[in-house]
Amino acid sequence: LETSIPVYNIDGTFNAGGCITHKCSFVVEYQGHRERVTAEATQLGKINLILGWTWLFKHNPEINWQTGVVTLS
Repeated sequence: LETSIPVYNIDGTFNAGGCITHKCSFVVEYQGHRERVTAEATQLGKINLILGWTWLFKHNPEINWQTGVVTLS
């Protein structure tokens, strides 16, 4: 990115991992669904990826929190 984007935690504090500094594009395959995704990159500790509202709204996943099974509609 030409300009880094600051990242804030839910409590309003600055993310200790720093700013968003890069974008990356990759293919996601899950349950027969395949699509190219562009994501912003930063340090998130042990978290690999956070899905944004736009992606979640588009795919409307059903999540069984007890079994960990995710189904895309």
